[in-house]
Amino acid sequence: MNLTVKEICNATMGKLHNVDYGDPIKGVSIDSREIPKNCLFVPIIGENFDGHNFILEAVAKGAICALYEHDFAEMNNLTVPLIKVASCRRALIDLAILMRSQFNGEVIAITGSAGKTTTKDMTASILSKKYETLKTKGNFNNDIGLPLTLLNLQPQNNALVLEMGMNHPGEISLLSNISLPKVCIITNIGDAHIENFGNRSGILKAKAEIFQGIQQEGTAILNGDDPLLAGLSTVANMSNIALTVYAHIKNDSSKISSSKKNVIFAEVINRNGFMGTVCNIHWNIYGIGEGQTEALIPLPGDHMIMNALLAFATGLVLQVDVDSIVDGIKSFQPSGYRMAMSTINGVTIVNDTYNASTLSMKATIDMMNVAEGRKVCIFGDMFELGDYAKNLHSEIGRYASEKIDLMLTVGTLSKHIHDSFIAEGQTNAVHFDTKEDFLQHWEEHIKFGDTVLIKASRGMTLETIVATMIEQLHKSE
Repeated sequence: MNLTVKEICNATMGKLHNVDYGDPIKGVSIDSREIPKNCLFVPIIGENFDGHNFILEAVAKGAICALYEHDFAEMNNLTVPLIKVASCRRALIDLAILMRSQFNGEVIAITGSAGKTTTKDMTASILSKKYETLKTKGNFNNDIGLPLTLLNLQPQNNALVLEMGMNHPGEISLLSNISLPKVCIITNIGDAHIENFGNRSGILKAKAEIFQGIQQEGTAILNGDDPLLAGLSTVANMSNIALTVYAHIKNDSSKISSSKKNVIFAEVINRNGFMGTVCNIHWNIYGIGEGQTEALIPLPGDHMIMNALLAFATGLVLQVDVDSIVDGIKSFQPSGYRMAMSTINGVTIVNDTYNASTLSMKATIDMMNVAEGRKVCIFGDMFELGDYAKNLHSEIGRYASEKIDLMLTVGTLSKHIHDSFIAEGQTNAVHFDTKEDFLQHWEEHIKFGDTVLIKASRGMTLETIVATMIEQLHKSE
């Protein structure tokens, strides 16, 4: 980012207060605790906070300009340029649109009910072999996070990988029209946030908003094993899309061959436990051609194979050479609290606490079939399921009953996981109402040699129990 105060005023339709000293703005921050050199501070107003209360602190730490949407006590004591706007949140979007108009590189947008962050990380790892690639940091995937990512573009960047999340209809449409992607990826359609959409068809329609800002002659890359995505064209305007590629995981029941056009598919060669899966990947894509190669996907589970296929196809479309794509998949690092594995004092901890949906819960349960020792799940509540919450939690318990040796549940909704697990004839299950209760008793249930998967929705913050478990396991070494 390199903008003048005048350019910021013009983009946001803002009114300048104080003198413009003419120093270029090199970055943007919404957090007064993190103020890069020569940055613009944007005070976001939330339900329980007002960023205007931190403008003075931001300036003291080095911000050289700030937006504001209402007067604040210290404004007349500041000498840096202040720009009054109708809405700071909207101004952030307007600045991102300006930055996007100045960016001539490749833009890739990714959404889905599960797997979008891992697919983002894999895609960025692949593209970094050819491009100077910037990707969404952490979960900056909403109307604040995505603009901040765009505003972090540097002159050397020529590829941008953006994750797009949503809770309500219209959110992805906004993000797509800000970012104007060339390639759009949808990982799957599940139940996440279903309380706001009525059913999966409503979720499909909302996810398909990703195509509303796609460039002419754009590319769609889709999970071809997801039955809803197979009918995507009936709910989305895909007139700007020149190429649609479907990814598949081949098994005994599937009828996929490299002679089928615009597909990429994987045949499993070897499952190496938590070391990952070796696959033979085939593709036949219009304008790219036909080929195959062997690749190691460094995390276990078929859901990781699908994530890798979607990222692999993106690399092919953007003309990354095959060897570099394979290396990019092998060397990718997942984001925090996603499949973070550690073994302490004979217990293997799989920390996948970042978020959860029914799709991702089932995928990680399936992944546990490669675990050595007892297979243990510590599951917390899944949120934003509305009237479906009881049934979907119960579904997880039933699904796990033939695959998991011990089920420990924490929270309110997860009691339905526990109850359905027991109802299927399993006896090794314990429910804890609170994290505090769990932490008092977990050592009574975990044994040497166990593999323990911990997962829940973000609001459960189960990473806190992971940290305590690891600390206590180290002490007992």
